[in-house]
Amino acid sequence: MRLALRGGNPLERAALRANLVPTPAAEAWGGVAMSGVLVAAVRTGVVARLATAPAPAERIAADLGLAPTPTRLLLECLVSTGHVRCGRDGSLRLARRSRRWLDPGSEVGVARFVNACGDYFDWWRDLDRLVVAGSPVEHHDRPPDDPYWRRYLLGQLDLARLSAREVARRLELPPGARRVLDVGGGHGWYAAMICRAHPGLTATVLDLPGSARVGREVIEAAGLSHLVRFSEGDARHVDFPPDQDAVLCFNLLHHLTETEIPLLLARAHAALNPGGTLAILDAFAEPGRRPDAAAAHLALFVRLTSGSGVHNPEQLTGWLHDAGFAPPRRMRTARIPGLALYQAGKRQ
Repeated sequence: MRLALRGGNPLERAALRANLVPTPAAEAWGGVAMSGVLVAAVRTGVVARLATAPAPAERIAADLGLAPTPTRLLLECLVSTGHVRCGRDGSLRLARRSRRWLDPGSEVGVARFVNACGDYFDWWRDLDRLVVAGSPVEHHDRPPDDPYWRRYLLGQLDLARLSAREVARRLELPPGARRVLDVGGGHGWYAAMICRAHPGLTATVLDLPGSARVGREVIEAAGLSHLVRFSEGDARHVDFPPDQDAVLCFNLLHHLTETEIPLLLARAHAALNPGGTLAILDAFAEPGRRPDAAAAHLALFVRLTSGSGVHNPEQLTGWLHDAGFAPPRRMRTARIPGLALYQAGKRQ
């Protein structure tokens, strides 16, 4: 009962330490509850309302046209987890630490990613089907006009904004680079920031139609359409346009199987000009190290949603060598723990 006893009395905390309490029951109940509260707070506009000005629960419910009692209970949950602070007069406001991440106006806000996590509830609910039959969730085959694509891409954009400038700054391109292909680049933000960091560079983002549709809107709204264009297609099958100075594969390999990855890297090699570079940004398993809770759950989530896995650096090095690339150089990213940037040059 870790969630329930976080603020409990000494006797309850002693019972927890002595393993006299059924903690799996609290973990099964509390995990989905905490996630549900955050998702609902974003989707109903409660978080955005709190970001504008302090107010009591009744006023927040009235302003948003919400049911008063459930809204009050939702806000009490947010107070209990520290996301919201309650003043002496009963007014509620976003906590300073949470405002940084949940305020829709924050440049590093992740509220849209929280919103997208609401789609994961049904996926986790059916996890037993994966364990029994090995069948993953199919979520990349939705129609291009499915609202899911907007939730998914804008959530991923929130995360990309945290690391895109750092990645753009650290990425090394061939002298005089003019063209970059961003394979599976979705929202196009990485490509746009790289082009801004390297004058004279333009990018093509190749992705599925539903993803490309949202990506075009993101780039147009940012006034960056002169730097980034979009091409629709399945990265697993289509030929890549030639004469590229760089190819990006960001957060893509974990969606692909060990059979699909070598084929994709071979096409990336063929698309690159002599001296071109391949950049891969992804989460990779650390061989020989017991995974922590976050890494273990990520590996399972990847299997659940893509039927793939979190690959290890040794596999990547082997695939790159076989595809005609030099040994890769690795750089960690500071803003998104677990992500690593690999760069490999095309062997002559």
